[in-house]
Amino acid sequence: MTNITSPQLLPVLATTLILAASTIAAYGYHKSSSRRKRLGVFPTSSPWFMPFADLVRIIRAGTFEQFIKDRKAALKSDAFYMHLLGFSQLPTLVVTEPADFVDIMHKEGKLNLCVQMPDTVKATHGPGNLQLLSGVRHNFLRKIFAKLLHPNTLERFLPYFYEEFTKMWAKLDEADGEVIIQDAICEAQFFLMAKILYGMTPENTDLDTMRQLQHDFDLQMKGHFASPKSKTFRDAKEASQSIRRVLNPMFDAVLDKRRHLMQTGDVTIEATHDDLPVGNAMESIADALLKDNVQDDEQIRSDVYDNLNLLLEASHGTTMSVTTTALYYLNHPDNAASLEKLHKEMNAFGNSPPTLSNLKNDTPIADGVIKEAMRLAPIVGNVTYACKDEIAFTFKGHKMCGPISFFLAFAHNYSDPKYFPNPESFIPERWIAGSGVEVSDEARATYRPFGMGKHICLGYKLAELVMKSAMYCFASDETRVIEFDVTKVKRVPNIFPAYHVSDGFPARVVKS
Repeated sequence: MTNITSPQLLPVLATTLILAASTIAAYGYHKSSSRRKRLGVFPTSSPWFMPFADLVRIIRAGTFEQFIKDRKAALKSDAFYMHLLGFSQLPTLVVTEPADFVDIMHKEGKLNLCVQMPDTVKATHGPGNLQLLSGVRHNFLRKIFAKLLHPNTLERFLPYFYEEFTKMWAKLDEADGEVIIQDAICEAQFFLMAKILYGMTPENTDLDTMRQLQHDFDLQMKGHFASPKSKTFRDAKEASQSIRRVLNPMFDAVLDKRRHLMQTGDVTIEATHDDLPVGNAMESIADALLKDNVQDDEQIRSDVYDNLNLLLEASHGTTMSVTTTALYYLNHPDNAASLEKLHKEMNAFGNSPPTLSNLKNDTPIADGVIKEAMRLAPIVGNVTYACKDEIAFTFKGHKMCGPISFFLAFAHNYSDPKYFPNPESFIPERWIAGSGVEVSDEARATYRPFGMGKHICLGYKLAELVMKSAMYCFASDETRVIEFDVTKVKRVPNIFPAYHVSDGFPARVVKS
């Protein structure tokens, strides 16, 4: 047997290394070439063999918005591929310009786009979450849930909004010392939404059950973007199951009752519920299922359960965060002039609370306050839409083919002086026509706090109405102000919501 000496071994090792490097390079070239043919000639933020590179960049940047700005500048492109290990199984194209957002939404139906969310959200809200669906199934569910938001229905809800928020502020006025503003708003909005949507009140539902339900919704929301192996996610999943043990039997009971009433002729199936009574959301949904004779379809029933969960969380969680942020900015010493204007606007209604028409047409300052709060501290700064099928299309002049994800990056534009001069300043007037500082049409096109297209937030009209009602109840007393330590209480980045007020906004509610 011949022994190979060290000098003889070196050429063998060198040849092996060269072959290995050549193989890797050839594979990389083939992968890149194949990808370009299918996914267009766009730069890649990080190579496929360095999946952690973009994650490191995001951590260094501090926020997703700054990461987007940095990569746009480094790559000299307003569209590029991003790779985050565990973020998406599909190639993810980051899209940053308003005109391109619109172009993709024009293709939404053709590409069967759905909102791409982490598996943790599917585990808590369920696979029937409206945002995760597309096509006929999505359209049907959206239609039946949209009936809950008819203008006549919203008008009937208003007195309950005013009643609940008036009680909340009266309680805070009497508080001795510091309170957590977000906690107070969260509790008020939870009990409000449970009442107007599902008819649940402390009078007809055990208070401990309602408190537990509120706690479960809070745990569920915290777990949406947590690690699947974390205790936060495990608690969220358990909370989701607890919520379903309350809501699902409630809906089943309502459905059985409506079925019986229709069979006996006591209720007509043609009822439109355009003026849905308070607390009858489940009746409206049950009637829609009965009208289309799909009440026994297990898939549809499961989808309804998932979205009953989603509706209650979204209706109080999102509005809670934005209302808290709006109050933070309004009561910051730098924005005293904006608070004074809001006081005057709301006091103009006298002893008669504003109607739905008033809130829509006669409260420009309140509207501007809410828009500025969502610009400076968006709930969601970016949305990912997934095309999961092999569908050919053209984007920015490139012939492309799915599967692919589009990461629509909105929020980095919210701090761009090209769109919003003095972007760090709270200026409600920038949303008011004729104010002299009104934003451009292009700026309005990039501002998408509730998303866009067929998957725009289903309840955004309800959310806006609730937030304006809260603004009215706060500002109708022109002596009421919120005092807080501006050196400690700040807007801070988060995951969901994308930004929030630190520590839930600790403050004192006082009369000046």
